[in-house]
Amino acid sequence: MAGRLEGKTAVVTGGGAGIGRVIAQKLSAEGADIAVADVNEAEETRALVEANGRRFLGAKVDVSDEDQVNAFAAEVHEALGPVDIVVNNAAIAMLKDLDSTSFEQWKNLFAINVDGYFLVTKAFVQDLKDSAAGRVINMSSSSYWEAPPMFLAYVSAKGAVNGFTHALATDLARWDITVNALGPSVVRTPTTLRELNDEFFAHHAQLQNLKREQTPEDVANLVAFLVSDEAGFITGQVHLIDGGLIRR
Repeated sequence: MAGRLEGKTAVVTGGGAGIGRVIAQKLSAEGADIAVADVNEAEETRALVEANGRRFLGAKVDVSDEDQVNAFAAEVHEALGPVDIVVNNAAIAMLKDLDSTSFEQWKNLFAINVDGYFLVTKAFVQDLKDSAAGRVINMSSSSYWEAPPMFLAYVSAKGAVNGFTHALATDLARWDITVNALGPSVVRTPTTLRELNDEFFAHHAQLQNLKREQTPEDVANLVAFLVSDEAGFITGQVHLIDGGLIRR
C-alpha cells in the first residue's frame, strides 16, 4: 500500500542523528525521498531511508551559511528534483544565563536556530510554490512556554521560530503552502545529552501529565501527519507535543 507521502521529496535539516534521523526514517516509510543537511555524516540515516526503498541525499552543511545552503539546494535539485517538504530541525542548545552568555555565543545560537530556518526555507521556497502540497515544519520547543532557568538564548530563539512560523504561514498561504511548528518536551538526543543528565530527564517527565520520557518517534509521527494531505487545512500553528507539560 502506498504511503501518505508517495512521490514527495523532503528536506530534513539536522537529519544525521536524533529527532531529525527519526523524522527522515518516518517520512521515507511514508513514501518520500529524503535529503539531509547536517554538519556531520548522515550514513546511518541513509541506511534507514534506503531500507524503506527511497532515494537519499546527504550533505555536510552549516545551515547558517547562505552559500552552503544554496549549494545544498542545487545538489538536491540535481539528485532528487524539486522539493515538496522542508523540515527545519537543525539546532544547538546552550545551558547558560545572561551573565554567562557571551554575545558571540548568543549570535551563534541564533545563526543556527533561527537564521538557518530562514535560509533553508528561502532556498526551497520556489519548489514549495510549484508543489501541489508545499509544507514547512519548524522545530520549536515547549521550553518557550516553560522558560526553564539557564536556557536564555535557546528559549529566545524558539520564540523567534514561533514568530517566523506565524508570519511565514501568512506570506505563503496564497500558494496553499502550510507552515507549522512543533513544540516537543525534552527528548534524549546527542544535542540534549551534551547539556542534560538522567536526573533532569526523570524530573522533567514527572512534570508532565504523561509520566514517561518523550521519544523521537512521538515527534516524527506528528511531522508525518502535518506534511500529509490530511493536514492540508492546518497552518500557522505551534503544536505542543509534550505529554501535557504545558496546559494552555
